[in-house]
Amino acid sequence: MKLFKWKLSDLKPKFPSFVENFFGKKITDEAHDTENVAVVPSVNISDEEKAFEVKAVVPGFDKKDIKIEVTNGCLTISSEKQYTNEEKNKNWMRREFGYASFQRVFQLPPNADEEKVQAELRDGILTVKLGKLPSSSSKGRVININ
Repeated sequence: MKLFKWKLSDLKPKFPSFVENFFGKKITDEAHDTENVAVVPSVNISDEEKAFEVKAVVPGFDKKDIKIEVTNGCLTISSEKQYTNEEKNKNWMRREFGYASFQRVFQLPPNADEEKVQAELRDGILTVKLGKLPSSSSKGRVININ
């Protein structure tokens, strides 16, 4: 008598490669579609000598897709993007569409100059620089106790 060890993957039907080729992507057993998962861009914030710098990773987004606002002491970076892809052939048609959006809000420090804001998008990295207000206080000093 022989004992066999069966895996769940052995019992699942195998889809022919022509079906995967037709749909243009690998068919998986995942419960969710990874193309439509909400993603919040990673951000690095640095306090430079003359400005605050916010760098956000936004691959696949164009300048026209991104909105930057500075209001009430907050910096808001947001985007909404819709896309469609349609292919037609003699006997079939494939139409795909999607939607992506995000919003990040940052409380600005009191010495941030809301009037001096610059933004640049290069190679999927959005860089926003906020100027600093001139400091009203002088450098600290040590006070001796008598």
